[in-house]
Amino acid sequence: MNKIILVLSIFILVVACGQKNNSKKKNTKDYSEIKDTLTAHISKINEKGKIVGFSVAMVNSTGILYNEGFGLADSTTQKPYSIQTVQPIASISKTLIGLSLFKAQEMGKLNLDEPINKYLPFKVSNPNFPETLITIRQLAIHTSSITDSDSFWESDYILINKDHKKGTGIPDYFNEPKTKISLADFLKSLLAEKGALNNGKSYSANKPSAKFDYSNVGSNLCALVIESATGIPYQTFTTKYILEPLQMNSSSWTAKYIESKNRSTLYATNEQIMADYTTVGFPASGLITSSTDLGKYLSELIKGYSGNGSLLSKESYNEIFKKQLIKSQLPEGVDANTGIFMDYSKRGIGYNGYDPGVMAYMYFNPESLIGKIVLINTDTDFDEEVRPTLDKIYNILGEYETKLK
Repeated sequence: MNKIILVLSIFILVVACGQKNNSKKKNTKDYSEIKDTLTAHISKINEKGKIVGFSVAMVNSTGILYNEGFGLADSTTQKPYSIQTVQPIASISKTLIGLSLFKAQEMGKLNLDEPINKYLPFKVSNPNFPETLITIRQLAIHTSSITDSDSFWESDYILINKDHKKGTGIPDYFNEPKTKISLADFLKSLLAEKGALNNGKSYSANKPSAKFDYSNVGSNLCALVIESATGIPYQTFTTKYILEPLQMNSSSWTAKYIESKNRSTLYATNEQIMADYTTVGFPASGLITSSTDLGKYLSELIKGYSGNGSLLSKESYNEIFKKQLIKSQLPEGVDANTGIFMDYSKRGIGYNGYDPGVMAYMYFNPESLIGKIVLINTDTDFDEEVRPTLDKIYNILGEYETKLK
């Protein structure tokens, strides 16, 4: 009798396992068909080839749901743009400043509501309001009254190479290769009372905390506060506490640390290469990554929003995602808001970035908890069809949220 029961039990187990495996195979097949359809839709959107190369990803809190490369990373060599292709992501880089701030705060190195002059190696003060202290939080939510003056824009972009092929796109504000000034010296020259680049327009007429005014200079200054407070270079800090824990092994602040075979060429248009460049204010715009690595990062942000992040405490993530601005601080008619280096917009919660030859979106839907990424290697300013094509690609990902969940 026991033998009969044992045989029947084994039979039932085998049948059940078989049914389970068949079920898994069926779901995988259906899922693959959905992804194939999405890939075909995206390819159709860019059939004119206005965007030379790009990658897209969809993620949730468990990881990547969809990840695909399209077009070319280099049109000369016909190298495909893949999910391992890396490029700068411009202002999405700022979100790492936010996470780094809270990591430093958890370490007891700073407090967001303390004045920045407690940590900086030089004094920063709006000359229009010399008695009003600027805080770290104000830098992080763009209410510090520090502005991006012409001196900043004319000095931030540095060409990597001196010589370029005929026809290469070189914007007027790109500077010739030179010994790169440190971030601290650059910011001191822009913001200190007698700084060489302080043209009197580094601060607005608004009192600190009064108005939202997006500031790359303020963002970079926030990274310098982290560096000064912790005694650790910002690149090292973010690598140790963000990139390495998330195994973002293809990401870096410096191109020389990334395999050249995976780097994308940047383009002014689909017919013109953009000159290679770097920026002095790298924390605000200089992270180089792939859709695969950025997908890991966005998945962590979704987990943090849901109360299950691995990089920071639940309390820190709650503060990052808390809407920080009140109505009087926002420009008239604007319905958006911001967390700590975290944008609330019609695309969701996240950030976007633009630099010469680069445009990138990284957002997640706070209701479905699905995140979407699009990275393109083609400028949006020189061909009026590029930006609408990018938006269509992003929007089609939204249509597949529930299908891939």
